[in-house]
Amino acid sequence: MMLQVLICGLLAFTPQPKSADCRISFYNLQAARGNLYVAVYDAPYDFLNTQKVKAKQIVPVTKTGAIELSFPGLPPGRYAVSCFHDLNGNGTLDTNMWGIPTEPYGFSNNARPMHRAPNWEEASFSLTENGNALKIRLETW
Repeated sequence: MMLQVLICGLLAFTPQPKSADCRISFYNLQAARGNLYVAVYDAPYDFLNTQKVKAKQIVPVTKTGAIELSFPGLPPGRYAVSCFHDLNGNGTLDTNMWGIPTEPYGFSNNARPMHRAPNWEEASFSLTENGNALKIRLETW
């Protein structure tokens, strides 16, 4: 019994891993329909791999302008965000015959290199223990 009390007491004083909230404002939404798909990545080798996201949200778009989302409880570190506004509700980012997106999309740091998707270095940011507030502009190519 004393051992259990001691173990419980020690666990109570064990430092808990720190976590932070990542708050994101997605703006320039031009149509009040479809869904906003958002993916958060925590490693350069996983960036833009939809099977390897750290966190994700799919949110109905019911108004134009901006949508605010929060990703609570992430450990401080490096992250990158990608998103797209699925206007027709088919669950994918539609592209034209050359592979250029035809639906609005965006990345953290508003990274928009010409003729390619951004890389980790262009889109990644530091999430601090105090949390972060990001703004991502959605645009078509």
